[in-house]
Amino acid sequence: MNVRLIPMTGSKRLVSLAVVALLVSSCQSGDFLKTDGSASAQPAHSANSVGLYNQTLGSGPTKVGFLGVRRADASARQADHEYRDGAALAVNAIGSNIVQLTMLEAMENPKEIEAATKSLADKGARMIITSARDGELELVRSAIGDRPVTVLAFTSNQARKPDGVYAFLSSPTDSLLESATFAMAEGSGHAVIVASTDAGKAHGEALSKNLKGFGAKVEPVIDVSSGSLSSKAQASWKRADMVIVMPDVKNPGAFLKRADSTTPPRPGRRIVASTALTGADLSDPKLTGAIVCRYDQNVSDRIGQRYLASYGMPASQHAGYGFDAMAMAIGLANNYGDEAFVPERIMQPQGFSGAMGVFRLEEGGTVRRNCDIFKVAKGSYVFFQRAPTML
Repeated sequence: MNVRLIPMTGSKRLVSLAVVALLVSSCQSGDFLKTDGSASAQPAHSANSVGLYNQTLGSGPTKVGFLGVRRADASARQADHEYRDGAALAVNAIGSNIVQLTMLEAMENPKEIEAATKSLADKGARMIITSARDGELELVRSAIGDRPVTVLAFTSNQARKPDGVYAFLSSPTDSLLESATFAMAEGSGHAVIVASTDAGKAHGEALSKNLKGFGAKVEPVIDVSSGSLSSKAQASWKRADMVIVMPDVKNPGAFLKRADSTTPPRPGRRIVASTALTGADLSDPKLTGAIVCRYDQNVSDRIGQRYLASYGMPASQHAGYGFDAMAMAIGLANNYGDEAFVPERIMQPQGFSGAMGVFRLEEGGTVRRNCDIFKVAKGSYVFFQRAPTML
């Protein structure tokens, strides 16, 4: 299959830039047809395998590395397998003649992570996609040295990472920006953000800065760790027509009930929340109508059929992230070869389209990704509007 540039259509969101997204042509799962034995998707691991994986896929001229980390935690280990299988699916389905992907797994210790990184860099990888995290990413950058290798990590914008590493996962905190801009499109323009931990407040401050960039008025972040509003915060509460609940706030419905009972809210106020809501939260009347943005709604439609045929399990969001990371690399390599992963190309303003939605890598190693809008009703998330085709 070919990789091409196509124009993207407009959106009703506040951001109305005319953009072009790099899209994997014929990216619907039904189009992933086998062409020959070398291009058919094969599992990147065996269910019975106990050894570390070391595999190369594709024969293209541009070299890409995948560095997995085998962790003691079973859920993290499964996520790593699914990231890798998603990446392998992208190579086998659309990029076997464009890239050569070498996949190495290291045990969860510094020496092995450093050695595996150096091996990939020595083999000529121009991009390394990795499940390394936190301090491990310092080891990865150190092992690369001065070589021109871009690092894409399955970590979030909020996680610690060194310069030169791009985050690729979108978190519940990230989704709040998309939900809030949707609330602005519906008529809200004056926000107050509530958080209950130091980390939540720091992330809230970053969100505040972004919202101000979109033209919103934003009150100072309110600390609600006590479960109620301080007298100083009550004035902000009265002014706001949008309350943004950070993921660290527990029992947000109970807090909203107490806050509203002491300080009546502005008429027509909207609530913006995240997928951190629990089942009890979803059933709380105070959260009915809350706006929530979800990233994982289209993976099955876009790669599910081929993934299921290749690996015998449904495509998860981890597989979607792995596929998108590799598909982006394939698209860039197809157009620019070994010069594909320089900052001006990997951070192109128009972004990229993938199984997890439209996304863009930005300054500071962050990622922004669009998502479908849901509203809370009757104890669940109810679909409201599909994600736009642009950021």
